[in-house]
Amino acid sequence: MQTPDEWLADFERKVADLQQKATEFKRDLESAGTTQTSQDRTITVTVAPNGALLDLKLDDAATRKPAADLAAEILATARRARQAAATSVAEAFVPLGGDRDVVQRIEVDDEEPAKAPEPESDDYSDNRIFGGDQKW
Repeated sequence: MQTPDEWLADFERKVADLQQKATEFKRDLESAGTTQTSQDRTITVTVAPNGALLDLKLDDAATRKPAADLAAEILATARRARQAAATSVAEAFVPLGGDRDVVQRIEVDDEEPAKAPEPESDDYSDNRIFGGDQKW
């Protein structure tokens, strides 16, 4: 049986450990945004940890592409950026007891972008990255 001093010392160690993990989690979550570049390096997309578009850069070669091709490449690059951000966010939860298997189940789309996007191709409301009933 622990003495009160031993219990208090153990409790303080646990609190310090949780504070360190919380600090690391906050840092990892804040840096979970990502930048992705198209395969031909003409499009660069930056997204926040929540997948929100922060920046879009097109070089002159990108603007000479047919509009439908350019739109498809922008969407594909943004999709890869959101997937990378989702993976980073999921990784941030692992030290707090998150499930590493969830990180491995996040879909990764490395295929060449479609030439013309389908009308529903940019609706990701049914993609679940953390399981359960919550949609991201």
